[in-house]
Amino acid sequence: IWQHLHRHALADVFLDNIEYNGGTTGLDAYWADVPVVSAPMEKFSARYGASFNAGAGLQMLTARGWDDYAHVAAALANRPEKLDRIRQALQRTKLSTPLFDTQRFAASYGRLLSMLWDTSFLQGGGTDTERYHTVLAGAGDAPPPA
Repeated sequence: IWQHLHRHALADVFLDNIEYNGGTTGLDAYWADVPVVSAPMEKFSARYGASFNAGAGLQMLTARGWDDYAHVAAALANRPEKLDRIRQALQRTKLSTPLFDTQRFAASYGRLLSMLWDTSFLQGGGTDTERYHTVLAGAGDAPPPA
């Protein structure tokens, strides 16, 4: 796996596929301190990158559609000092952001499961059609689709 992550580190920026985001590949890019440019679309599979950016505190890398996607990517390509600052920030803060803070995620997930149990079984509430919206680990929501 380390060889795989070292290959990621050779890239300046990861341009996420807009229609079907990188998922684990995008997380690997973050782990290698490579910024990920993404844009959320309608499908669930096209929203990972925006959520990852929110979890990493890098919402400025989430575009609002195709035109903005090109603009964000070009701005990074044309401003290497900005790109370096983002990479350095990823390196410094990676383990303390919600994206990679597994202890915070585990605690939040445990609270979510307790809440679902309490609501669905102990209180007799909850139906198959009831939906729960919870932000795990304080990562924040992805912006609405373009």
